[in-house]
Amino acid sequence: MTATLASISRGSGGLPVLFAHSFAGNLSHWAETLVHLGTRRRAVAFDFRAHGNSPPIAGRYSYDELSKDIEKVADIQQLDAFVLVGHSMGAAIAIEYAASHAARVAALVLVDPPPAPGAIPREQIQPIFDSLDHNPYAVIEQFWNQQMFIDSRPEVKQRLLAGLHDLSRQAAIELTKEAFTVDSSKSLRRYPGPKHAIVTPRNDAALSLHNAVPGVSHTIISGTGHWIHLDKPAEFNSSLDEFLK
Repeated sequence: MTATLASISRGSGGLPVLFAHSFAGNLSHWAETLVHLGTRRRAVAFDFRAHGNSPPIAGRYSYDELSKDIEKVADIQQLDAFVLVGHSMGAAIAIEYAASHAARVAALVLVDPPPAPGAIPREQIQPIFDSLDHNPYAVIEQFWNQQMFIDSRPEVKQRLLAGLHDLSRQAAIELTKEAFTVDSSKSLRRYPGPKHAIVTPRNDAALSLHNAVPGVSHTIISGTGHWIHLDKPAEFNSSLDEFLK
């Protein structure tokens, strides 16, 4: 992989923190957190391929392929060891990376990560798959309105919908299918380092990763949609600070 990935670095000193955004997100989602952390440690965010200002993939989109972006950014930013923070899709990809690079990932923070298999019944998933190829943007927007946007601020919704429509049709379809088929719990069990989840109350069920996998501490932030760090940045930053102490 030789394409240049968009990234940004703030602050210096301390154990660095590397941030991985969600599906249809970009590095700007972490702007307030980078400013917050940058006063006392180095914080880095980047755009996955097909997102923000990073180039597309020449081939199929998968979490395994996008995990290479974490490695490339860490190398370019000269991060020998770091805390890896991922949100949603970024959390699932961060888990895959951490499981195979445990010596480099000092700790793992999962922001409202996808649950273990079975949390969403197959009979609900199949209609999504059946409709994706016809109109992926409408299918994803409907799912978000029914699930992810509950308690989100209007400006956050508009920001995410704009990001969704910036995605290529191929990326939207293939990464949505990944979201419903990848079992992150297996890789999370393989990662031996400290693990923490920051979730909404709706993601505190039996098959939520912090409940399904032993050894994952968690914090619940109420009154927010799926994009916790955009809806309630101050509370999110406080929770992250508590774990990073």
